[in-house]
Amino acid sequence: MFGFRRRRDVDTDVASDRTGTTDRAWGGPPLVRGVFTLLGVLVAGFLIWLATQFDLGDTAEFWAAMGILAGAGFALGFSQLLGGWTKWGIPTISPGVFLLGFLPALILGGGILLATRETGQGTQDTVSGWASDLGIEGFVRDMSLFQGVIAFAIGLVFSFVFDTAGPRRDHVVAHERETVVPDEDVDDYRETRDKEIVSEEETRTVR
Repeated sequence: MFGFRRRRDVDTDVASDRTGTTDRAWGGPPLVRGVFTLLGVLVAGFLIWLATQFDLGDTAEFWAAMGILAGAGFALGFSQLLGGWTKWGIPTISPGVFLLGFLPALILGGGILLATRETGQGTQDTVSGWASDLGIEGFVRDMSLFQGVIAFAIGLVFSFVFDTAGPRRDHVVAHERETVVPDEDVDDYRETRDKEIVSEEETRTVR
């Protein structure tokens, strides 16, 4: 009636909202992220070991090993998403990261691998020619010393493409912007207002 909300109603709403916030906060404690990071390290380590079992002198086995190393990088990066690093929620794909982050990494890293190792399709000479035309042949040759690292990095950057939108808020805390007055203040206001009204009426009667 007077533009005020009762304290007990607001306390109930705020307590409910705080409970939801606390639940979301404790939904991703450091322990959970630590466990998922450990799992990511274990999976990545296993895949790196698996890649060492291939004969890198064979073309097919070389590319298989590079693919496995890329998978190791992806597993390590994706473990952070599963561990709640990016707000929990349903995984989504970030177009900006895909276009501006992953594609350049794939083109540059993949180009270095293709320029320094034959695929059986005659791509090595083609990509090497492009590198020579661009004046980066020396750079490509130097980077080719760490082919496995390049493949691992491509997989890691690919994991960055995935994100989470975060949990939806169950409440819109609009009531926090409203004026909250305790019951006793409301009662005092009413009492003061009534006294002023009575005083005004008595003054009018005397006049």
